[in-house]
Amino acid sequence: MKLRVMLADDHAAFRDALCMWLEMAPDIEVVAVAHDGRSLLQGIGLARPDVVCMDLNMPGLDGVQTTRQLLQIQPDAKVIGLSASFDLVRVAQMFSAGALGYVLKGSASVELLTAIRQVSLKQNYFDPGLGVKDVADLAQYLRPATPEHP
Repeated sequence: MKLRVMLADDHAAFRDALCMWLEMAPDIEVVAVAHDGRSLLQGIGLARPDVVCMDLNMPGLDGVQTTRQLLQIQPDAKVIGLSASFDLVRVAQMFSAGALGYVLKGSASVELLTAIRQVSLKQNYFDPGLGVKDVADLAQYLRPATPEHP
């Protein structure tokens, strides 16, 4: 049985290329695409994906907000953050919102298939380019700002 994947990214060319690339994998089926968080939330019920690959920076609802809302609607959803950003604060926010994986767009052609397969098994996945080994490594980036450390 193929893993059902939904992609959400506001850059059409990247989204379309990623969709075509994923469809070449024998165990992956892209069941839906969305151009922003709102369209993802509207289409999630019909698409019923096993894994959602979600851009971190989308207009309107960003990936963090969309992940939070998605998991309220579908608590068993498995989300992978997908971004060009190496900002570990944003990565930590995605995991805090409920994402199970994070892949850098620059290495998506190498890392995303592995991430999808691992996250589908409810295991965390961190792009090696982040230098993060587990969720505990991200805890320091979720601390609230203080006057001494904005």
